[in-house]
Amino acid sequence: MIRALHLELEPVRVVLKNPVNEVSVCADSGHKDSFYTVISILSKAVAKELAARVALGGLFSQNSDFVGHLSHRDALLLIFRYHSENRLANKQALYAKSFGERKALAVSLLTALAGADFPADIGLLLIAEENLNIAADGKVYLNYLLDFSRFSPSATGDDLYRAAAGAAFDILAAGYAAKYERHVEYYPHELRLMYKKIENRTFHSYSQAMTFVQALPDTPREQRFGAKRLLGAAERLRDIILRKPANLFLSAVVAITLVYLGYQLAIRAAAGRGVRENTVFVGLQTIGEVYLGEEDI
Repeated sequence: MIRALHLELEPVRVVLKNPVNEVSVCADSGHKDSFYTVISILSKAVAKELAARVALGGLFSQNSDFVGHLSHRDALLLIFRYHSENRLANKQALYAKSFGERKALAVSLLTALAGADFPADIGLLLIAEENLNIAADGKVYLNYLLDFSRFSPSATGDDLYRAAAGAAFDILAAGYAAKYERHVEYYPHELRLMYKKIENRTFHSYSQAMTFVQALPDTPREQRFGAKRLLGAAERLRDIILRKPANLFLSAVVAITLVYLGYQLAIRAAAGRGVRENTVFVGLQTIGEVYLGEEDI
């Protein structure tokens, strides 16, 4: 039982435990339906680092789910509100069947991460399958089952935004990953461009990643290969021609001109062959009385 911050917390489930920290889901004895995530920082070095940042730097102060912190049995406790789990990884296919729905889901994920307002080193811990959930209305919400054994104070903002954009990319690419066995080079152009931006660390904020995702078409044009590529080129040409009536007229003129030119070239080639066949030069046999042909021996 942990008595602190007007709470009486009784552990219900231990989520993870390692030499650095332990994470438990606890119930408040005074309120049956109130549950909290309690992160016990066991490592003295990590506890010292986090305690200083909470006390002096306002760590977690902008997070609406953060309840508070305290020392308990040589451990630093971080207490967050717990939300019932409905894992995004398990339910994504149910809630986002079309690319447009996956796009909305990716934006919702980025919005939730931005709202958590975590610094880079802790934000990276938040971007994990066990923390990402989806509500009945299709909105992403977070839990705080943070594994501080992966804590890296040297992480930068670009590391965080690259990971966040990568998580959004995984949502967007869900319809193509299985189809193309995760070969990104076969994905639609827009997703290949996003992947390249992620690899090059082009996103420097959540808002940049969100802006890119929101600008994606609801139905990306897939690449075509072999005969399908030729068919696609013909379809694009048709679209260009039909877009304006003038294009149709000009195309007809060009087509007629090319046919006529080909016809004329064919006629001239045939005529040339006929002239050569009728003007065979057999050579001179005599000059005066001198015979130039071969003599029979």
